[in-house]
Amino acid sequence: MMVETALPPVAEIVVELERALGGASPASPNQLLSLLLELHDSNVRQWDLEDETRVPGAMDSVVADAKRAIDRLNLTRHHLIEDIDAAMQAHLRQSTSAPLATESPGMVLDRLSVLIIRIARTAEKARSISDGTDTYAGRLPGLHRQLAALSAALEVLLRDVRAGTRRFLPYEHQKLYAAQPGTERGSIRTGGGDSRPG
Repeated sequence: MMVETALPPVAEIVVELERALGGASPASPNQLLSLLLELHDSNVRQWDLEDETRVPGAMDSVVADAKRAIDRLNLTRHHLIEDIDAAMQAHLRQSTSAPLATESPGMVLDRLSVLIIRIARTAEKARSISDGTDTYAGRLPGLHRQLAALSAALEVLLRDVRAGTRRFLPYEHQKLYAAQPGTERGSIRTGGGDSRPG
């Protein structure tokens, strides 16, 4: 079976990322979407680890372990953004003379993923708090506006790249801790089965 490499419309990406938070799998095989869902899973796991470090009274050892895991997962997250941009670059013919965009599609998709997680977690908080305050519920309209704006901006970026009026430089991470022993790309992504950052 041929695996599509084209990125679906941004509105479909948003739906797939929202579905993934509930454990749903994508409807059709797609190389870019698979990479994006891996990145999304990474971001969810990293979010959860960050929450662990903020639990009042958490033992120092628990916080230290979580922080080390966050570093490992964050490095893999950067590799996934690189992979997404590489797949995008292979799929799109970019004009070498077009003005550069300030962010690559992979970087924007990462922001989109985090924003979708933030909306979902904020909605969970809003449902779980019954003290009569609307602190969390009151944030949701603004977050949804951010999601609409970011989605529209990404759609325009992709349209402009396809039209040859803008181009992007594929993301390259330059994390200093990437050079430390045991944090090479292969060692992170192949060890222990599931190496996706979270």
